[in-house]
Amino acid sequence: MSSAVVAKRYAKALFEAAQEQGLLEQVEEELVTVDQMLGHTPELKKWLTHPTVDVKQKKEVLLKVSESMSTLTTNVLILLIERGREAVITDFVRSYQKLANEARGVAEAVVTTAVTLTEAEAAQLSQAFSKKMGKELRITNIVDPTIIGGVVVRIGDRLYDGSIKSKLDRFEQQLRQSHVS
Repeated sequence: MSSAVVAKRYAKALFEAAQEQGLLEQVEEELVTVDQMLGHTPELKKWLTHPTVDVKQKKEVLLKVSESMSTLTTNVLILLIERGREAVITDFVRSYQKLANEARGVAEAVVTTAVTLTEAEAAQLSQAFSKKMGKELRITNIVDPTIIGGVVVRIGDRLYDGSIKSKLDRFEQQLRQSHVS
């Protein structure tokens, strides 16, 4: 079974339990904290996913790290360790966030621009795409000077490409096709 499928199954189970207990936001914050800690401490992530490290040691470290977390979050993370699924923690967190966002009517948008968006521009983009998607948008801005200008918006599996680079590429392709004819 692929790690993405495993991560989604655990995330769905945790999501349903958190929803029943009214802990959606708290569990999401706790998972994001764990994910950030693993992202900022590659040595810890490497140690945690190493097959020769004893499960008991991994659980002890996790229990120390998760002292301030809900029992629900701690138990699921321990379950992942006991079942040898430590490597899916990041995918698990992303899957949980996606489920929580869907429940709240929120969509994550990655907006690529040639320069950093101002708050007003981000709000304007969010408002325009919120109407189109029927959901509130959370925007993450990525700066990529190679797109020259315009904007590329990715919401889930949808891509809206209004970059000047794309327009120039399409124009170049049309010119080549007209020369071939």
